[in-house]
Amino acid sequence: MESLLELRKKGVIVAAHRGTSGGNVIQNTALAYINALRHGADMVEVDVIRSTDGKFYGFHDGQEDIVFGEKLNILKMSSAEIDKQPVRNTSGEFISQRVESLDFIFSKLYGKCWINIDRSWFYWDTFLDKLKDSELLNQLLLKAPAKKEYLDMLVQSGLKIQFMPIVATKEELDLVLSYQELELAAIELIFENFDSELLKKDTIESLKRKNILLWVNALTLNDTILLSAGLDDNLAIIEGAEESWGRLMDLGFDIIQTDWPLLLKNYNKG
Repeated sequence: MESLLELRKKGVIVAAHRGTSGGNVIQNTALAYINALRHGADMVEVDVIRSTDGKFYGFHDGQEDIVFGEKLNILKMSSAEIDKQPVRNTSGEFISQRVESLDFIFSKLYGKCWINIDRSWFYWDTFLDKLKDSELLNQLLLKAPAKKEYLDMLVQSGLKIQFMPIVATKEELDLVLSYQELELAAIELIFENFDSELLKKDTIESLKRKNILLWVNALTLNDTILLSAGLDDNLAIIEGAEESWGRLMDLGFDIIQTDWPLLLKNYNKG
């Protein structure tokens, strides 16, 4: 698998949020991830949950009402219950797809692309050991908040994996940089405005000198949450890519996560 640094030389890395879903394609499934690759994504994001009997699946808990069409709590379901739970497409029709195990998703993405593992930190008491045996270890970018408890847990696990902490303050940045044992391949920067210390030129340049890639979420999650000071997907669609994704590139970001990978890829090529 091509390294992230080598991939970056070809242009800004396009990361697809939960794959590319819609129509009859369900989020966080192999079909959504293959669809994202066909839409030009270089990397896909896989959210992780654990069933009550310890099996891992690709799913963002909290999305049950959307995916299942009813108010369930997937975290309280066994693997047998998850495997048989019907899902609905975007038209609200029941379809044959199901929530998929992480093993199944990994089997479909083996050798194909980089995979960002999100929301797994809730289950690190068993999940990190599972990753030690994964054939896809060199394709994985593990993500977690920049909190001491998670950083310590990752170091103590002995798992050697490329890691990306989620950083929203200078204090969090200083904390993660103090962990020399971690393989800091990238850092996700969260900023609500352009006055953030994280966007200072010397901060950006210092991270780049360390060969740490900078990840930004251009996602428009709703009308209120700001992950990148309003330089988001909706702005790119309404005003043009140069007004959103282009400005993120100008700020020095190396990886942009989006719900619209083809639009970003086409702009990136230009």
